Amino acid sequence: MVLAYHAANGSGPSYIQDMVKPYTPARALRSASAKRLAAPSLRGGPKFPSAETRGFAILAPKWWNELPIDIRTADSLHTFRRRLKTHLFRLHFER
Repeated sequence: MVLAYHAANGSGPSYIQDMVKPYTPARALRSASAKRLAAPSLRGGPKFPSAETRGFAILAPKWWNELPIDIRTADSLHTFRRRLKTHLFRLHFER
């Protein structure tokens, strides 16, 4: 998720930024400011799509978009990591 944060904020390596792209709606929507990532299409993929669906370019946008908006829109890496850790602990331990 830290790599996805860097890619979403344009501070990561270029090869990571090439794998994930920010979501830009076709028209003005309220979700445009939600810092979502575009999920790539799996159509016309390889012969074994299950191997492709486990890749970073597929899973990073999926997991990133599932995060709460306050985590995705964190203004610093430190804040992002702190909020992400708290979120993951709550998911795991509060049952």
